[in-house]
Amino acid sequence: MQAVCDLLEQLLNEGIVSGYALGGATAAGFHGEPLATRDIDVFVFLDPSPGALLVTLSPLFDRLAELGYGEFEEEGLLVYGFPVQFLSASPGLESEAVRQASALRWDDHVIRVMTPEHLAAIALTAGRPKDRARLVYLVSLPAFDRAEFGGILNRHGLQEQWLAWSSALGI
Repeated sequence: MQAVCDLLEQLLNEGIVSGYALGGATAAGFHGEPLATRDIDVFVFLDPSPGALLVTLSPLFDRLAELGYGEFEEEGLLVYGFPVQFLSASPGLESEAVRQASALRWDDHVIRVMTPEHLAAIALTAGRPKDRARLVYLVSLPAFDRAEFGGILNRHGLQEQWLAWSSALGI
C-alpha cells in the first residue's frame, strides 16, 4: 500500500493529477480500524484537455500504462497488486473532500485521505447498505467532529437525508 501512496504522490508531482485523496473503506480505515474492501478508491482532480468540454481519465491512464500499470481487475487498475479505482471528483461534496483531505505521514510516505466527516457525507449520498454501515462506523469514531459534519451537511443540502438516516439507524 505504501508503494501506491508513493505512486499517487509521483502523479501529483508530475502534474498528471492536480489533486487526489483516498476515499471509501480504505480511507475510513486510516481513521480507525481497517475495513474490508476489494479496491482502493482514489478521487482525483484532472485538468480538461485544451478545447475539451469533458474531463477524461485518459491522460492519467496513459501515464500509468507508461509506468507499467495497464492491467485491470474488475473496475480497478492493478497497482502493486491492489485494484485501484480512479474517480474524477465531482463538483461539490467530492471536490471539497479532495481539497480538504488530510496529508498523513505513514513511515516515510505521504498519503492524502478524506476526512471522516467528508467520508460520512459521501456515504450518506451513496446510500448502499455498505455505506450505511460505514456511516455508523465513522460517526462513532472518537475523533469524528459532529460540528464539522453538520457544516458539510448544511453546505451540500444533506440535512434532511441525515435526519432520516440517523433516526432510522439510531445514531
